[in-house]
Amino acid sequence: MTDSMFLDDVVGFLHNIDDPTVSGPELLLALDKEGPYLFPSDISSLFSLVDPEIPLHDGQTTDSGFHDTENIASVVSTPRITEVEDIRTTDALRRSHYRQKRKAEKNDLYAELNDLTTQLRTLQAKKAADRTRGLEFSSSMIWKALASRHWHERLMAEEQQRRLREAVGKRSALIRDLGEIVRKRISEDQHPGIETVLLKKARRDAPDVTFYEIFINELDDVYARTDRVFQESVSESLLMKPTNHELVGKRITPFPFERVRLLFDNIDFIASRRGYERIEIPGISNDTAVFKYRFQARVGDRVVSFLQHLITRRYTEADRVVLIWRKFAEEEGTLAGKHVDETGWNIIRQSVDGTGTLMESTSRYVPMSFGSVTTDASELKEFTDTIRSVGEEECQKCVRKLEALLLDDALGVC
Repeated sequence: MTDSMFLDDVVGFLHNIDDPTVSGPELLLALDKEGPYLFPSDISSLFSLVDPEIPLHDGQTTDSGFHDTENIASVVSTPRITEVEDIRTTDALRRSHYRQKRKAEKNDLYAELNDLTTQLRTLQAKKAADRTRGLEFSSSMIWKALASRHWHERLMAEEQQRRLREAVGKRSALIRDLGEIVRKRISEDQHPGIETVLLKKARRDAPDVTFYEIFINELDDVYARTDRVFQESVSESLLMKPTNHELVGKRITPFPFERVRLLFDNIDFIASRRGYERIEIPGISNDTAVFKYRFQARVGDRVVSFLQHLITRRYTEADRVVLIWRKFAEEEGTLAGKHVDETGWNIIRQSVDGTGTLMESTSRYVPMSFGSVTTDASELKEFTDTIRSVGEEECQKCVRKLEALLLDDALGVC
């Protein structure tokens, strides 16, 4: 064996010594392929180069040398196995921690799902209760209508401001040129005893028209709930008895039903109010009327100005007349922002004994606060009570006026 071949065998031995699958005898046989060139003393010196701390005695046989070689391979491979086991343990701990974290997140999501489900069921139950009590018309549609009206008013104000700026720019030069002429004309044609009266034609306000259309679309649904509303309400005879947010009444008149029905069409419900305006809405039937009027009432220790929108529709049936109305009252002035939404039903029909006419009425009020004004519950309740009192007074006036017309008709008074 040449020196180069021997060195190659030594290099191969050093590479194979790290392989735990190769035994000690196989290492020696791989190193000593052509004959017993290595003696025990040579083997001892060779292993002392690999690991000086493991000595080999000269008197050992070849089998003993093989046994020691296997021990050396086992000692060398043990740290690698331990390192692999440590890596596997670390990976297992990391995976376990990740699974626990994901499990905790899943539990949190399930808990949040249960909370949201509970809230959804609560809201659905409240909505169903409001629908049963006839208050479903005063929630999202009202807020949407108010927001739409405020948005239209903002657009109209911006457009008006733009037009005013353009007008000022165009006419400023003309004013400067004609200023002297205008002053002379005023001094010549001045008449102290004559006053000029400006007449302003009422016009339809686009935001209010949108607001009215929403209420008009609700009237048929309100009419469909007439019988159920009167079954739920507790009617009191003769006098109007207010409850928390409801006003119910029942009255019997001795006049025949046909005469009452005939004269019922002649009552002007808002004739006693000043500053009212009838709004002409294209496309609505003759039995539908839209009004807007202003009035003042005392709220606590102050007098407040109100703006009220009223939409009415009359349904004539074979044995009764049903009047449906939707009102929306809002406070004007610096403290604007409080509103009351009202839904009303009125039935006129023949009495049970057939000798007179039965008149029943139910009104339901929903207070709300809209805008930037902060309103506490007591102020909103006081505001609602005022609107309800005004509604009760109007109802009593209508009944008295109807009875006066019936009495005049019975006596033949023109």
